[in-house]
Amino acid sequence: MKKINLIFIRSKISSDPRMLDDQKNDYLNQLKKEYEISEDGEVFFFIESGGTEEEFRSIYSSYKAPYNLIATDANNSLPASLEIASFLKNNNLTYNLYHAKKEDILDVLSKKRDTLNAKNFAYKSSEKILENKRYGVVGKPSDWLISSDVNYEDAKKKFGVNLIDITFEEFKSEIEHAKSIVDPVVFEAKLNEKISEDTLKVALKIYSALYSIIKKHDLDGLTVRCFDLLGIYHNTSCLALALLNSQGYIATCEGDVPAMLTMGIIREKFHQSSFQVNPSLVNEKERYAYFAHCTIPLDMVISYKFDTHFESGLGIGIAGELNLAKVTIFKVGSKLDKFEVFEGQISENLHRDNLCRTQLKIKFDEDISSLLDAPCGNHLIIFKGHHKDELVDLLSKNKSI
Repeated sequence: MKKINLIFIRSKISSDPRMLDDQKNDYLNQLKKEYEISEDGEVFFFIESGGTEEEFRSIYSSYKAPYNLIATDANNSLPASLEIASFLKNNNLTYNLYHAKKEDILDVLSKKRDTLNAKNFAYKSSEKILENKRYGVVGKPSDWLISSDVNYEDAKKKFGVNLIDITFEEFKSEIEHAKSIVDPVVFEAKLNEKISEDTLKVALKIYSALYSIIKKHDLDGLTVRCFDLLGIYHNTSCLALALLNSQGYIATCEGDVPAMLTMGIIREKFHQSSFQVNPSLVNEKERYAYFAHCTIPLDMVISYKFDTHFESGLGIGIAGELNLAKVTIFKVGSKLDKFEVFEGQISENLHRDNLCRTQLKIKFDEDISSLLDAPCGNHLIIFKGHHKDELVDLLSKNKSI
């Protein structure tokens, strides 16, 4: 029996450790059918949840490439694994990403992936789509975005955009002095046993603070280091970002600058809002994937309700439903030298307990293996309509990398 050494990595902020324990045991029970779990076996990093990328970066140098990553179909394990994979690829380190539901993991582990041949589209040298736009970076990227740093000068040269740093201290000060510019009564019908009136009022203060920052700094959009709000205010910026995007601003979470630039391109060229998501499950054989996040522009949904933020169980998350329409999935790489783009069709609005609150199942007619083999970080951006050809014509050198 082959030996494998499993290194388990999970986030410290999970609101439901028991769920992670159950998931871990389910996968272990499958793996033990064919493998002996031993410290002297081949090393596999078992990514239990989201928010684990920084922990991986702190230990990976003690091991040798190729780095074997096991990603589950729940608890934001896959997006964390994609961020790690993107980090390794950016540093010219080889990896194998094994991703499946527990009942399929043994079959997946038996096959080596060919990540070396995975392709993205290469950018033109300069396409100043965001000329003179001003985007704020509130705080800094979340610690787990280990492959999502953007060079501000490169962004200016390539897209014409100005990126402005805004301290988290300024954000906190704006929250403390915020006067709500949205009457809580507007959302009164959305309150439930999980969401109190006080929780709603704090969420709207966060919105007012971000709106004030936009006006003070003359911004066209911003990205927010939002998870730090959990420890201070027991709340999130999910509702605030949903409102700001609906009002025509660009607003992304976790301080994700590439996501912000991607959403900016969509706004400028297609004049519509877009949805920042985590890929949560990718089924290459049947060509479908699950995507989820806890905020979505309210002008994209046909209905929505309030829930808590998934990972923490705090604040307000948006559980929205969308029309079963054609969509494009698009993302700019952090080094601004490549992008990924796919076309699909929303086939179902999902309601799983182990994913972020707005959840989509999307079917594809094309090969989607590059979602796993050539990721541009842990987030992707979804918007309505099929626009792949337009994006390729607009942005690419007409070759892949």
